Amino acid sequence: MAAPARKNFLKSRQEFAPNGVYLAIPPLWWRACKVKKPSGSSQPRVAKSPFEKLRTTGSSAYRLYALVAFYARAKKPLFDEEVTALFSQVLPEVCQSYAYELIAYRVMPNQVHLILGFKPTDAIADVVSDIKRSTAHRLFEGIPRLETEIGKRNFWAEGYFAETLGHTQIEHTLRMWQNRSRGEEPVLVQIVYDLAQPLHPKQIERVMDELLPAERVVMRLLYGLQGEQAHTLEQAAEKLSLKPEEVQQIAQESVAKIRAFLRERRAAGRSA
Repeated sequence: MAAPARKNFLKSRQEFAPNGVYLAIPPLWWRACKVKKPSGSSQPRVAKSPFEKLRTTGSSAYRLYALVAFYARAKKPLFDEEVTALFSQVLPEVCQSYAYELIAYRVMPNQVHLILGFKPTDAIADVVSDIKRSTAHRLFEGIPRLETEIGKRNFWAEGYFAETLGHTQIEHTLRMWQNRSRGEEPVLVQIVYDLAQPLHPKQIERVMDELLPAERVVMRLLYGLQGEQAHTLEQAAEKLSLKPEEVQQIAQESVAKIRAFLRERRAAGRSA
């Protein structure tokens, strides 16, 4: 490049620094600093949280979550052991029937709190109404004494509280629920968003050290981990000289622990 042309070229790419010095900046580097354009060959960023993933319907994409809460009728402490057990069975079924995404719920003696995912076409008032109406019907059908105790066939009080949540707020809310459950003693706290997702063997192996020795043995046999061949429930029970029901109980408790550890790791920003 000739000297005059080079001088003009550099002058066209100069910026004035705070200390009064001119800096010559190559044009390609300068454009990269100004605007970071996505590369056609770049891989899409992997979502760090299951709540960060966009849902789609037709030609639309969305990510909508809400925290809702409502009282039992007259704020009475209706959630005894029997009512809580039936409600915990009914609520996921009701949400599934309306295609609402139940992430977690917390049952207090006289109220419930839900974290839900919903579609853009779903109004919050309709979501709450559907859940209250359907769960009340199932509770009265399953526990006839409730109608006598309440006096009317209406389990829930009127009204509700609702607040939208960003996907980054959900993990924080779940941690808060779990921490508060130690002091406030709610009747039940259930985190259910990942229960339908099967555990991957690699996920189990990452948290095996957190399990008790007996739990590690059972998970190793049932999932074929660490060089073991995968066993059926009956085969594992025979090998361990236990009843199949006992092995199943250990496995269920172990899976619950593993899911809890994986949630904690996701919340802390570590790989699950």
